[in-house]
Amino acid sequence: MKRSLTALLLLISVLYIFGCSSSKPLPATEGGAVPDWYLNTPQDPNYLFAPSTASSKDLQLAVDKAVTDARAEIGRQVETQVQGLQKKFDEEVGVGENSTLLSQFTQATKTVVNQSLNGSNVQKKEVLKDGENWRAYVLVAYPIGAANSALMEQIKKNEEMYTRFRSSQTFEELDKEVQKYEDWKDKENK
Repeated sequence: MKRSLTALLLLISVLYIFGCSSSKPLPATEGGAVPDWYLNTPQDPNYLFAPSTASSKDLQLAVDKAVTDARAEIGRQVETQVQGLQKKFDEEVGVGENSTLLSQFTQATKTVVNQSLNGSNVQKKEVLKDGENWRAYVLVAYPIGAANSALMEQIKKNEEMYTRFRSSQTFEELDKEVQKYEDWKDKENK
């Protein structure tokens, strides 16, 4: 009797927890197909889109990873700083016909994204059970109007910084000229 009551209370607790944890059921299907919007990114002149996918044993972590990757891709679409390095080394060892040419070429590229994406949002999301893991597909959209506003704000900040720099530079020049005049005046009065 005690075991039955304990099992019943446990079952009620589990049902209550699952009932409170999600108001919307997840579209989880085993080994489902890749969404069409993932393979064929939507085009709209008013938005930038970025699809992404990620997997994890934890459902929410899979979604979070996919959303983060998609936002990083939108950031790359808006502004990307690329640094590149190429190195070439040639060396000839030996003389005449007995010489050997050794050559090495190395190339490295680093991409840095630093962009604020106010207004980006997840347009579509699909979650699938993939063996022991969850696979999340997301489509993040960023309104181009917001991108243009962010760009204009950055330009404005840069102009303000340049104006401040120029004004401080001008005041420094003015101070130097005043100091020259003061030095000249002191020399004349002696």
